[in-house]
Amino acid sequence: NLSADDAKRNEMYKANAQRAALEASFADYGQYLDSLEMTGIIKGFEPIFLDRIAQLTNKSNQFNLTTRRYSRADIEEVADSKEYIDIYGKLIDKFGDNGVVSVVIGHINGDVLDMDLWIMSCRVLKRDMEYAMLDGLVKRAKAAGLKKIIGYYYPTAKNNMVRDFYDRMGFTRIFEDEEGNTTWEFDLTKDYINRNTHIRVED
Repeated sequence: NLSADDAKRNEMYKANAQRAALEASFADYGQYLDSLEMTGIIKGFEPIFLDRIAQLTNKSNQFNLTTRRYSRADIEEVADSKEYIDIYGKLIDKFGDNGVVSVVIGHINGDVLDMDLWIMSCRVLKRDMEYAMLDGLVKRAKAAGLKKIIGYYYPTAKNNMVRDFYDRMGFTRIFEDEEGNTTWEFDLTKDYINRNTHIRVED
């Protein structure tokens, strides 16, 4: 069965063409992002979006740090457990609603948040949604009294584009093996300034 999000695919392609035309009219990329009038909705998992969240975990290959896959039942288990910090992100702009485009799942281990999943739909690349998701993740981790976030990158044939993702997000690499698997650390005890500057966030 096609989800409602899939049914809007042609409409989304048209909106992306409009965004591309608008981008071409700006010399400054930041001004282009501001002109999109973006709103991000970043919240913990909600029942209405569980099917889409599970779908996204199984469809995302390029922007997928750990390439873990989740069934609907797996996502329900995460949503119902206090052992996880889970957030989804929707992105809306003046050309339309992109739907749920990013999912982050972290497992609480003492005062550390171990990242199980960080994915984003490639249709919203270069719109700073990853920064908005990081801001939301850090906010929730700090509120839970956690001291560190530990991120993992496991290379595949398709996810090379996020090889340096955690570096760009301000994490420090603490381990790398000969196969290119890396582990990254983010210190939550330091002051944090939101990285997203172009998306108005509702959370």
